[in-house]
Amino acid sequence: MKDKANTPQSFVKMEEARRLKDQGHYQESLVLALEALLQELDGLRDSLLALQTVTRPALPAANAPAWEEQPHPEPYWLPPVKPRVLH
Repeated sequence: MKDKANTPQSFVKMEEARRLKDQGHYQESLVLALEALLQELDGLRDSLLALQTVTRPALPAANAPAWEEQPHPEPYWLPPVKPRVLH
């Protein structure tokens, strides 16, 4: 039998979600599956942020002001909306 101590919590949640789905508890199954997916995404985000800090040295552009979009010389206006006539 598998060693559950080494199994990630998200995998356990997904197995429980499959079991609930098979029993006909679809809403509970979806909630549990979404929790597991969010947990995995959080882990991936943490890993990507760690990789980013390791692989990217401090960029000199990071201290520069953020790029701003230049305003249009003339404002853009939408045409007036015609009232809808319901019959």
